[in-house]
Amino acid sequence: MSDFNTVFFIMGKNQSLVQSNVSTINRAALFGDGLFETMLFINGKIRFSELHWDRLQEGLSTLKINSNQLISISQLESNLADKFGADQPLRVRWSVFRSGLGKYTPVTNEREEIFMVQGHTQPPKIKNEAYISPSIHVPSSPWSHCKTLNALTYVMANQQRSEKKMDEVILLDQKENISEAGSANLFWVKKKTYFTPSLTCNCIAGVSRRKIIEHLKSKNIKIEEGEFSEGDMLQAEQIFTSNVTGIAYLKKIRETEFNTEPIPLIEELFK
Repeated sequence: MSDFNTVFFIMGKNQSLVQSNVSTINRAALFGDGLFETMLFINGKIRFSELHWDRLQEGLSTLKINSNQLISISQLESNLADKFGADQPLRVRWSVFRSGLGKYTPVTNEREEIFMVQGHTQPPKIKNEAYISPSIHVPSSPWSHCKTLNALTYVMANQQRSEKKMDEVILLDQKENISEAGSANLFWVKKKTYFTPSLTCNCIAGVSRRKIIEHLKSKNIKIEEGEFSEGDMLQAEQIFTSNVTGIAYLKKIRETEFNTEPIPLIEELFK
C-alpha cells in the first residue's frame, strides 16, 4: 500500500496538475453532471490509455460537454511521474464535469477537470460468494453505457452487498437480463465460448471489457454479446468480473460453484 494519502489535483496552466482542496460547489457535486475514468498508472504509463481516452471523448459527446483542451494522456503521465515517480503504482480517477452552476439547465457546456490520486494495491483474485440483487436494477438511458458521476445505483448496490456480507453483487437490467457486477463488467465461459452482456443491458462500456472482447476476437475465440438470463449465466463453468484492476473469479452464487482457476489467455492482458 502506498504510504501517502489521497491527493486531489485540478488542471492548472500549461496542462499541469495543481494540488487543490477541491471545491464542493460545482455541477459535479450538485447534479452529478459529468463523467469519470478510473485508471491505473503502472511503470510510468496509464494502462489501456487509448481506450480510456476514446471512452471519455465518446461520453463527453453524449453529455454535450466540450472536450476541447482536455489534458492529454501523455501530459497526465508526465505529471504523475514528476510528482510521484514512474515506479509508483497509482490509481487515478479523472473526473470531467460541466463548468458553471445554473440549475438543471446548464449555463455553459465548457468543462472542468479534477484528478484524485491514490496508491494502488491489487484486490483479491477470487470472490468467494456472490448474489443477484433482487431489488436494485440498472436503469436504461441514452448514457447508461457511460461512467457518469451519478453512480447512485452502484453505491446502493454495494451498500446492500456489504449488509449481506457478500463478496460481489450481480445486477439485472429492467428486463431482468444480467447486466453487470457492482463495480465491474461480467463474463462467463461455457464449452470454450465466452459470454458477456450486451450494452443494451445497460452495463457500463468498460475499458477492460472492450480489451477482452477485442483480444478474444483476435484469437478467433468465440465471444457472444447478448441478453442473457440468470439461468444462462448459472450454467457457466467459470464466471469472472473485469475492471481497471484486472480479473476476479466468482466461486459461488447461491448453491452453484464455479471453477476459479486463472485463465492465462485473459490474465496476460493485465500483466
